[in-house]
Amino acid sequence: MFMMVWGHMLSWWMISQDSWLTSSLHSIFGDIVGIGFLFISGLSAVIFFRSRLSKAVVSMDYSEDQVRNEYLFRALLILAIAIVYNSIISLGTLDLLNIWKWYIPFTISFSLLMSFPLLSTIKSYRIIIAMGFWLSHYFILALLLPYQGEPNTFGVLYHFLYNSIGLHPILLYFSFFLIGTVIGDIIFNIYLITDQEERRLALKNEFLLPSFIIGPILIIIGVLSLFPSFLTHASFSSTVYSLGVILISTSILLIIEEFELINAERSYRFFFYFSYYSFSIYFAHNVLYFVLFKRTNALTFWIFMPLTFLIIILLLRVIYSTLKDSASIKAQIGKLSVRLAIHVKKRLERIEIKNGDLDKN
Repeated sequence: MFMMVWGHMLSWWMISQDSWLTSSLHSIFGDIVGIGFLFISGLSAVIFFRSRLSKAVVSMDYSEDQVRNEYLFRALLILAIAIVYNSIISLGTLDLLNIWKWYIPFTISFSLLMSFPLLSTIKSYRIIIAMGFWLSHYFILALLLPYQGEPNTFGVLYHFLYNSIGLHPILLYFSFFLIGTVIGDIIFNIYLITDQEERRLALKNEFLLPSFIIGPILIIIGVLSLFPSFLTHASFSSTVYSLGVILISTSILLIIEEFELINAERSYRFFFYFSYYSFSIYFAHNVLYFVLFKRTNALTFWIFMPLTFLIIILLLRVIYSTLKDSASIKAQIGKLSVRLAIHVKKRLERIEIKNGDLDKN
């Protein structure tokens, strides 16, 4: 979230004469941010799902059906919010076709729905499916791209899968969501280990060591493959490079967390707000578009950007201390999904009781 806001500031605020800075930084970090968003979403989704299943095993009042319903309601609520957001964009641009547009919330909601049947499969199977989506994306895109905007079957299919290609089309980005679920499963299982030394050893052997081997290999392949195409948005080289960076970054953050290199409670507060209010920030940060539109240059940007983040953090601190989760769309989605799942459970129970009474009669 932090890097997304930073990236949009670059796009919105930089004067055209210094657009080279925006282009350069977006080329280096753009796919890392987009892919990382879906990767972390998949990771957190599977940890949520596994933790709820663990709760269902030991609870008489909580069932696997309720876990499933919570997960699906969460996905559908995000989809509903994404459609509302897309509709606002559509009205603002006077283009009804933008109702179906692959912004991050739209892609996350579809990824949640598409991944649900796969969460019960083994990790290697999910990796194979992710690779299939990843590679097939480029073949399908090459097939459909000539029909962009045409009123025929292929044109409609292109719009369905790739509107707009510069955003986060489902075939490509679902791959990284699915890879995130695999990493989430690994991390979840490691953190079931209560003994600290045993957990740290498992973390080293099962995640950190493989990540520090695979990550650099992916970066080297991405950078050297068809150099310098790793700087081109959504190219195969760029996505390989970005996944390598994400694996290494995740490993470094886990080392900091697990081995207590930094006081987490105090030092992570800055980033805590960007997680707790992630969806709220995603939608609200669009007002920054109007703050300094095309008014900063390559020098003044680095003055206004940290000042803006300081204001955002202070504002989030006030919101957290006064409104807590009332201002968090993510928290409200979680609460509402639980209520809807409970409502479905009670409704089914009433139907079962009613059917039981009819059978007795």
